[in-house]
Amino acid sequence: MTFENNFINHSKEYIFLDNDILSNQRKKIFKKIIQKNYDKKNNESLKNITISDLSKFNYFYKPIQEKSQVSLIDDFNYEIKVVNGICKNYEDDNIEIRNLTSLDFKSFLNQDNSNVDDIIIDFNKIFLNSGFFFNIKSNTKLHIRLIHDTSDNFTIFQNNFINFKKKSEVQLEDHFNLTNNSINNINYNISIEEYAVIKHNIFQNFANSNKLYLTSNTVCEKNSSYNQNTYNFSDGFVRNFHHAYLNGEFSNASLYGCFFLKNKNVCSNKTNIIHNAENCVSDQTYKGILNDYSKANYYSNTFVSENAQKTEGYQLSKGILLTDNCSFFSKPELKIFADDVKCSHGSTIGPVDESALYYLRSRGISKNEAMKMIISSFIEEDLQNLDKDIAEKISNNLSDYLNCLVK
Repeated sequence: MTFENNFINHSKEYIFLDNDILSNQRKKIFKKIIQKNYDKKNNESLKNITISDLSKFNYFYKPIQEKSQVSLIDDFNYEIKVVNGICKNYEDDNIEIRNLTSLDFKSFLNQDNSNVDDIIIDFNKIFLNSGFFFNIKSNTKLHIRLIHDTSDNFTIFQNNFINFKKKSEVQLEDHFNLTNNSINNINYNISIEEYAVIKHNIFQNFANSNKLYLTSNTVCEKNSSYNQNTYNFSDGFVRNFHHAYLNGEFSNASLYGCFFLKNKNVCSNKTNIIHNAENCVSDQTYKGILNDYSKANYYSNTFVSENAQKTEGYQLSKGILLTDNCSFFSKPELKIFADDVKCSHGSTIGPVDESALYYLRSRGISKNEAMKMIISSFIEEDLQNLDKDIAEKISNNLSDYLNCLVK
Protein backbone atom coordinates (compact mmCIF):
# COMPACT_ATOMS: atom_id res chain seq x y z
CA MET A 1 0.00 0.00 0.00
CA THR A 2 1.29 3.47 -0.81
CA PHE A 3 2.24 6.10 1.72
CA GLU A 4 -0.79 8.22 0.75
CA ASN A 5 -3.24 5.32 1.11
CA ASN A 6 -1.84 4.34 4.50
CA PHE A 7 -2.15 7.90 5.76
CA ILE A 8 -5.73 8.36 4.53
CA ASN A 9 -7.28 4.92 4.95
CA HIS A 10 -6.05 4.21 8.46
CA SER A 11 -6.30 7.68 9.95
CA LYS A 12 -8.94 6.58 12.45
CA GLU A 13 -6.47 4.22 14.08
CA TYR A 14 -3.87 6.83 14.99
CA ILE A 15 -3.47 8.23 18.50
CA PHE A 16 -4.35 11.94 18.96
CA LEU A 17 -6.62 11.83 15.93
CA ASP A 18 -8.95 14.49 17.37
CA ASN A 19 -6.21 16.92 18.46
CA ASP A 20 -6.12 19.84 16.03
CA ILE A 21 -2.52 20.86 16.83
CA LEU A 22 -1.13 17.38 16.27
CA SER A 23 -3.38 16.82 13.29
CA ASN A 24 -1.95 19.90 11.60
CA GLN A 25 1.56 18.79 12.51
CA ARG A 26 0.92 15.44 10.86
CA LYS A 27 -0.38 17.11 7.73
CA LYS A 28 2.77 19.25 7.48
CA ILE A 29 4.99 16.21 7.83
CA PHE A 30 2.88 14.33 5.29
CA LYS A 31 3.27 17.20 2.83
CA LYS A 32 7.03 17.36 3.42
CA ILE A 33 7.45 13.66 2.66
CA ILE A 34 5.15 13.73 -0.37
CA GLN A 35 7.02 16.68 -1.84
CA LYS A 36 10.37 15.13 -0.82
CA ASN A 37 11.16 18.38 0.94
CA TYR A 38 14.08 17.06 2.97
CA ASP A 39 17.82 16.89 2.50
CA LYS A 40 18.44 13.62 0.65
CA LYS A 41 22.20 14.06 0.13
CA ASN A 42 23.49 14.88 3.62
CA ASN A 43 20.68 13.43 5.73
CA GLU A 44 22.20 10.85 8.08
CA SER A 45 18.78 9.35 8.83
CA LEU A 46 18.56 8.15 5.21
CA LYS A 47 21.87 6.29 5.20
CA ASN A 48 21.32 2.60 4.37
CA ILE A 49 17.57 3.22 4.42
CA THR A 50 15.31 2.05 1.60
CA ILE A 51 12.62 4.71 1.18
CA SER A 52 10.20 2.23 -0.35
CA ASP A 53 10.36 0.15 2.85
CA LEU A 54 9.16 3.23 4.74
CA SER A 55 6.54 4.48 2.32
CA LYS A 56 5.11 1.28 0.82
CA PHE A 57 3.90 -1.24 3.36
CA ASN A 58 0.67 -2.86 4.52
CA TYR A 59 -0.39 -0.97 7.63
CA PHE A 60 -1.93 -3.33 10.18
CA TYR A 61 -2.46 -2.69 13.86
CA LYS A 62 -4.86 -4.27 16.33
CA PRO A 63 -3.89 -3.86 20.00
CA ILE A 64 -4.63 -6.73 22.38
CA GLN A 65 -4.00 -5.58 25.93
CA GLU A 66 -4.90 -8.91 27.51
CA LYS A 67 -1.66 -10.56 26.36
CA SER A 68 0.63 -8.04 28.02
CA GLN A 69 1.96 -8.92 31.47
CA VAL A 70 3.76 -7.48 34.47
CA SER A 71 5.46 -10.10 36.62
CA LEU A 72 7.04 -9.26 39.97
CA ILE A 73 9.87 -11.75 40.35
CA ASP A 74 10.68 -10.37 43.80
CA ASP A 75 10.60 -6.95 45.50
CA PHE A 76 13.25 -5.53 43.15
CA ASN A 77 12.94 -7.52 39.89
CA TYR A 78 10.26 -6.99 37.27
CA GLU A 79 9.55 -8.72 33.97
CA ILE A 80 7.25 -6.75 31.69
CA LYS A 81 5.89 -8.15 28.44
CA VAL A 82 4.96 -5.52 25.85
CA VAL A 83 2.80 -7.02 23.10
CA ASN A 84 2.23 -5.06 19.90
CA GLY A 85 3.20 -1.85 21.64
CA ILE A 86 0.73 -2.36 24.51
CA CYS A 87 1.66 -2.95 28.15
CA LYS A 88 -0.43 -3.73 31.20
CA ASN A 89 -1.37 -0.78 33.41
CA TYR A 90 0.29 -1.31 36.76
CA GLU A 91 1.45 0.57 39.86
CA ASP A 92 3.16 -0.26 43.15
CA ASP A 93 5.60 1.45 45.53
CA ASN A 94 8.41 1.31 42.94
CA ILE A 95 6.99 1.85 39.46
CA GLU A 96 3.99 3.14 37.56
CA ILE A 97 3.11 1.85 34.09
CA ARG A 98 0.32 2.97 31.81
CA ASN A 99 -0.40 3.12 28.11
CA LEU A 100 -0.39 6.30 26.08
CA THR A 101 -3.84 7.84 25.61
CA SER A 102 -5.28 10.82 23.76
CA LEU A 103 -5.00 12.82 27.01
CA ASP A 104 -1.20 12.71 26.76
CA PHE A 105 -0.99 14.99 23.74
CA LYS A 106 1.02 17.64 25.64
CA SER A 107 3.79 15.16 26.46
CA PHE A 108 3.89 14.09 22.85
CA LEU A 109 3.84 17.67 21.59
CA ASN A 110 6.56 18.85 24.00
CA GLN A 111 9.01 16.01 23.46
CA ASP A 112 12.45 16.84 22.11
CA ASN A 113 12.22 18.01 18.51
CA SER A 114 15.91 18.41 17.74
CA ASN A 115 15.77 15.48 15.31
CA VAL A 116 13.87 17.56 12.76
CA ASP A 117 15.68 16.01 9.80
CA ASP A 118 15.06 12.43 10.88
CA ILE A 119 12.61 10.85 8.48
CA ILE A 120 12.12 7.86 10.79
CA ILE A 121 10.81 10.19 13.52
CA ASP A 122 8.56 11.81 10.92
CA PHE A 123 6.98 8.46 10.10
CA ASN A 124 6.66 7.69 13.80
CA LYS A 125 4.68 10.90 14.34
CA ILE A 126 2.43 10.35 11.35
CA PHE A 127 1.47 6.72 12.04
CA LEU A 128 1.67 6.70 15.84
CA ASN A 129 -0.49 3.88 17.18
CA SER A 130 0.94 2.94 20.58
CA GLY A 131 3.15 4.00 23.47
CA PHE A 132 3.57 3.81 27.22
CA PHE A 133 4.65 5.80 30.27
CA PHE A 134 7.04 4.30 32.82
CA ASN A 135 7.66 6.21 36.03
CA ILE A 136 10.39 4.74 38.23
CA LYS A 137 10.00 6.33 41.63
CA SER A 138 12.66 8.05 43.74
CA ASN A 139 15.16 6.15 45.89
CA THR A 140 14.45 2.78 44.28
CA LYS A 141 16.94 0.11 43.26
CA LEU A 142 15.42 -2.11 40.58
CA HIS A 143 16.06 -4.55 37.77
CA ILE A 144 13.47 -4.26 34.97
CA ARG A 145 13.31 -6.67 32.05
CA LEU A 146 11.23 -5.51 29.06
CA ILE A 147 10.26 -8.13 26.48
CA HIS A 148 8.92 -6.75 23.20
CA ASP A 149 6.79 -9.12 21.14
CA THR A 150 5.13 -8.28 17.84
CA SER A 151 2.55 -10.40 16.05
CA ASP A 152 2.90 -11.44 12.43
CA ASN A 153 2.44 -8.64 9.86
CA PHE A 154 1.93 -5.93 12.50
CA THR A 155 3.24 -2.41 11.96
CA ILE A 156 4.14 -0.80 15.29
CA PHE A 157 4.70 2.96 15.53
CA GLN A 158 5.40 3.52 19.18
CA ASN A 159 6.39 6.51 21.31
CA ASN A 160 7.45 5.75 24.89
CA PHE A 161 8.24 7.93 27.90
CA ILE A 162 10.45 6.63 30.72
CA ASN A 163 11.07 8.83 33.76
CA PHE A 164 13.72 7.85 36.30
CA LYS A 165 13.13 9.91 39.43
CA LYS A 166 15.78 11.27 41.81
CA LYS A 167 18.31 8.84 43.27
CA SER A 168 16.83 5.83 41.51
CA GLU A 169 19.25 3.06 40.54
CA VAL A 170 17.95 0.87 37.75
CA GLN A 171 19.19 -1.79 35.39
CA LEU A 172 16.84 -1.81 32.42
CA GLU A 173 16.91 -4.60 29.83
CA ASP A 174 15.20 -4.34 26.45
CA HIS A 175 14.70 -7.64 24.61
CA PHE A 176 13.34 -7.42 21.08
CA ASN A 177 11.82 -10.83 20.37
CA LEU A 178 10.12 -10.02 17.10
CA THR A 179 8.17 -12.50 14.99
CA ASN A 180 8.03 -12.69 11.22
CA ASN A 181 7.11 -9.84 8.89
CA SER A 182 6.81 -7.02 11.40
CA ILE A 183 7.83 -3.38 11.22
CA ASN A 184 8.72 -1.67 14.49
CA ASN A 185 9.38 2.08 14.63
CA ILE A 186 10.00 2.83 18.31
CA ASN A 187 10.99 6.14 19.86
CA TYR A 188 12.13 6.41 23.50
CA ASN A 189 11.98 9.65 25.49
CA ILE A 190 14.08 9.04 28.62
CA SER A 191 14.35 11.50 31.52
CA ILE A 192 16.98 10.92 34.22
CA GLU A 193 16.65 13.12 37.27
CA GLU A 194 19.37 14.20 39.70
CA TYR A 195 21.63 11.49 41.15
CA ALA A 196 19.87 8.69 39.26
CA VAL A 197 22.10 5.90 37.91
CA ILE A 198 20.78 3.96 34.92
CA LYS A 199 22.20 0.97 33.05
CA HIS A 200 20.27 0.27 29.86
CA ASN A 201 21.06 -2.97 27.99
CA ILE A 202 19.40 -3.51 24.61
CA PHE A 203 19.35 -6.95 22.95
CA GLN A 204 18.31 -7.35 19.31
CA ASN A 205 18.13 -10.83 17.82
CA PHE A 206 15.43 -11.67 15.28
CA ALA A 207 14.78 -13.06 11.79
CA ASN A 208 15.51 -11.25 8.54
CA SER A 209 11.83 -10.63 7.77
CA ASN A 210 11.65 -8.02 10.56
CA LYS A 211 12.65 -4.38 10.61
CA LEU A 212 13.45 -2.38 13.75
CA TYR A 213 13.94 1.39 13.78
CA LEU A 214 14.94 2.25 17.35
CA THR A 215 15.51 5.84 18.45
CA SER A 216 16.20 7.16 21.93
CA ASN A 217 16.47 10.68 23.35
CA THR A 218 17.88 10.77 26.88
CA VAL A 219 18.09 13.87 29.10
CA CYS A 220 20.51 13.70 32.04
CA GLU A 221 20.22 16.09 34.96
CA LYS A 222 22.77 17.00 37.65
CA ASN A 223 24.99 14.13 38.89
CA SER A 224 23.02 11.55 36.91
CA SER A 225 24.51 8.68 34.93
CA TYR A 226 23.24 6.85 31.84
CA ASN A 227 25.06 3.81 30.45
CA GLN A 228 23.51 2.29 27.32
CA ASN A 229 24.77 -0.96 25.74
CA THR A 230 23.22 -2.10 22.45
CA TYR A 231 23.91 -5.58 21.05
CA ASN A 232 22.63 -6.35 17.56
CA PHE A 233 22.75 -10.01 16.49
CA SER A 234 19.70 -9.69 14.23
CA ASP A 235 19.35 -11.09 10.73
CA GLY A 236 16.72 -8.41 10.03
CA PHE A 237 17.34 -4.74 9.38
CA VAL A 238 18.12 -2.59 12.43
CA ARG A 239 18.56 1.15 12.74
CA ASN A 240 19.93 2.34 16.10
CA PHE A 241 19.93 6.14 16.55
CA HIS A 242 20.62 7.23 20.13
CA HIS A 243 20.91 10.78 21.49
CA ALA A 244 21.86 12.01 24.96
CA TYR A 245 21.70 15.52 26.43
CA LEU A 246 23.92 16.31 29.41
CA ASN A 247 21.93 19.20 30.87
CA GLY A 248 23.07 18.97 34.49
CA GLU A 249 26.54 19.53 35.90
CA PHE A 250 28.58 16.37 36.63
CA SER A 251 26.25 14.19 34.56
CA ASN A 252 27.66 11.53 32.27
CA ALA A 253 26.50 9.32 29.41
CA SER A 254 27.97 6.30 27.66
CA LEU A 255 26.52 5.00 24.38
CA TYR A 256 28.09 1.68 23.47
CA GLY A 257 27.12 -0.72 20.70
CA CYS A 258 28.13 -3.92 18.94
CA PHE A 259 26.70 -5.36 15.74
CA PHE A 260 27.36 -8.71 14.06
CA LEU A 261 26.33 -8.95 10.41
CA LYS A 262 26.36 -11.67 7.78
CA ASN A 263 24.84 -12.50 4.39
CA LYS A 264 23.32 -9.32 2.90
CA ASN A 265 22.25 -7.81 6.19
CA VAL A 266 22.38 -4.04 6.72
CA CYS A 267 22.37 -1.86 9.81
CA SER A 268 22.53 1.87 10.41
CA ASN A 269 23.92 3.39 13.61
CA LYS A 270 24.25 6.85 15.09
CA THR A 271 25.12 8.23 18.52
CA ASN A 272 24.93 11.87 19.44
CA ILE A 273 25.80 13.50 22.79
CA ILE A 274 25.22 17.17 23.54
CA HIS A 275 27.13 18.75 26.43
CA ASN A 276 25.12 21.65 27.88
CA ALA A 277 26.71 21.86 31.35
CA GLU A 278 30.14 21.89 32.97
CA ASN A 279 32.11 18.90 34.26
CA CYS A 280 30.31 16.29 32.18
CA VAL A 281 31.76 13.14 30.63
CA SER A 282 30.62 11.22 27.57
CA ASP A 283 31.78 8.11 25.72
CA GLN A 284 30.60 6.79 22.36
CA THR A 285 31.97 3.44 21.18
CA TYR A 286 30.60 1.14 18.48
CA LYS A 287 32.14 -2.08 17.16
CA GLY A 288 31.10 -4.21 14.23
CA ILE A 289 31.94 -7.57 12.67
CA LEU A 290 30.82 -7.91 9.06
CA ASN A 291 30.86 -10.90 6.73
CA ASP A 292 29.65 -11.80 3.22
CA TYR A 293 27.89 -8.83 1.55
CA SER A 294 26.75 -7.06 4.71
CA LYS A 295 27.16 -3.33 5.22
CA ALA A 296 26.86 -0.83 8.05
CA ASN A 297 27.42 2.78 8.94
CA TYR A 298 28.17 4.57 12.19
CA TYR A 299 27.84 8.31 12.77
CA SER A 300 29.12 9.63 16.10
CA ASN A 301 28.63 13.25 17.09
CA THR A 302 29.79 15.21 20.14
CA PHE A 303 28.54 18.76 20.60
CA VAL A 304 30.05 20.92 23.35
CA SER A 305 28.26 24.21 24.02
CA GLU A 306 30.05 27.34 25.24
CA ASN A 307 28.58 26.69 28.71
CA ALA A 308 30.12 23.22 28.95
CA GLN A 309 33.63 23.93 30.23
CA LYS A 310 35.69 21.05 31.68
CA THR A 311 34.02 18.62 29.29
CA GLU A 312 35.43 15.18 28.55
CA GLY A 313 34.16 13.49 25.41
CA TYR A 314 35.43 10.37 23.67
CA GLN A 315 34.46 8.61 20.44
CA LEU A 316 35.70 5.33 18.98
CA SER A 317 34.61 2.97 16.22
CA LYS A 318 36.17 -0.36 15.30
CA GLY A 319 35.24 -2.78 12.55
CA ILE A 320 36.44 -6.16 11.33
CA LEU A 321 35.69 -6.93 7.67
CA LEU A 322 35.79 -10.66 6.97
CA THR A 323 35.37 -10.40 3.18
CA ASP A 324 36.18 -7.96 0.41
CA ASN A 325 32.46 -7.57 -0.32
CA CYS A 326 31.29 -6.13 3.01
CA SER A 327 31.59 -2.46 3.96
CA PHE A 328 31.56 -0.28 7.07
CA PHE A 329 31.37 3.51 6.85
CA SER A 330 32.34 5.49 9.96
CA LYS A 331 32.12 9.24 10.42
CA PRO A 332 33.11 10.80 13.78
CA GLU A 333 32.31 14.47 14.33
CA LEU A 334 33.22 16.97 17.03
CA LYS A 335 31.68 20.42 17.41
CA ILE A 336 33.33 22.28 20.30
CA PHE A 337 32.46 25.80 21.43
CA ALA A 338 34.29 25.71 24.80
CA ASP A 339 38.03 25.97 25.36
CA ASP A 340 38.61 23.89 28.52
CA VAL A 341 37.84 20.42 27.19
CA LYS A 342 39.31 16.97 26.62
CA CYS A 343 37.82 15.45 23.49
CA SER A 344 39.05 12.78 21.10
CA HIS A 345 37.84 10.44 18.39
CA GLY A 346 39.25 7.42 16.58
CA SER A 347 38.28 4.86 13.98
CA THR A 348 39.89 1.60 12.85
CA ILE A 349 38.32 -0.59 10.18
CA GLY A 350 40.00 -3.48 8.37
CA PRO A 351 40.42 -7.23 7.96
CA VAL A 352 41.51 -9.69 10.61
CA ASP A 353 45.06 -9.07 11.83
CA GLU A 354 47.17 -11.42 9.70
CA SER A 355 50.09 -11.36 12.14
CA ALA A 356 47.83 -12.48 15.00
CA LEU A 357 46.35 -15.17 12.75
CA TYR A 358 49.83 -16.38 11.79
CA TYR A 359 50.95 -16.44 15.43
CA LEU A 360 48.02 -18.61 16.50
CA ARG A 361 48.40 -20.98 13.56
CA SER A 362 52.10 -21.36 14.29
CA ARG A 363 51.05 -22.67 17.71
CA GLY A 364 49.11 -25.53 16.08
CA ILE A 365 45.66 -23.86 16.11
CA SER A 366 43.58 -24.36 12.97
CA LYS A 367 42.70 -21.36 10.84
CA ASN A 368 39.00 -21.57 11.70
CA GLU A 369 39.64 -21.77 15.44
CA ALA A 370 42.19 -18.97 15.23
CA MET A 371 39.65 -16.76 13.46
CA LYS A 372 37.12 -17.48 16.19
CA MET A 373 39.61 -16.60 18.90
CA ILE A 374 40.56 -13.29 17.28
CA ILE A 375 36.96 -12.26 16.68
CA SER A 376 35.96 -13.28 20.20
CA SER A 377 38.75 -11.21 21.73
CA PHE A 378 37.45 -8.23 19.76
CA ILE A 379 34.32 -8.15 21.92
CA GLU A 380 35.22 -10.14 25.05
CA GLU A 381 37.23 -7.27 26.52
CA ASP A 382 34.06 -5.17 26.63
CA LEU A 383 32.17 -7.78 28.65
CA GLN A 384 34.37 -7.43 31.72
CA ASN A 385 32.36 -4.58 33.24
CA LEU A 386 28.95 -6.14 32.59
CA ASP A 387 26.94 -8.15 35.08
CA LYS A 388 27.69 -11.86 34.87
CA ASP A 389 24.32 -12.91 33.40
CA ILE A 390 24.45 -10.15 30.76
CA ALA A 391 28.02 -11.05 29.76
CA GLU A 392 27.06 -14.71 29.52
CA LYS A 393 24.10 -13.89 27.27
CA ILE A 394 26.32 -11.88 24.91
CA SER A 395 28.99 -14.60 24.88
CA ASN A 396 26.39 -17.23 23.94
CA ASN A 397 25.05 -15.09 21.11
CA LEU A 398 28.59 -14.44 19.90
CA SER A 399 29.33 -18.17 19.97
CA ASP A 400 26.24 -18.89 17.86
CA TYR A 401 27.28 -16.16 15.41
CA LEU A 402 30.80 -17.56 15.09
CA ASN A 403 29.61 -21.14 14.65
CA CYS A 404 27.51 -20.06 11.67
CA LEU A 405 30.23 -17.78 10.38
CA VAL A 406 33.38 -19.85 10.56
CA LYS A 407 33.15 -23.58 10.02
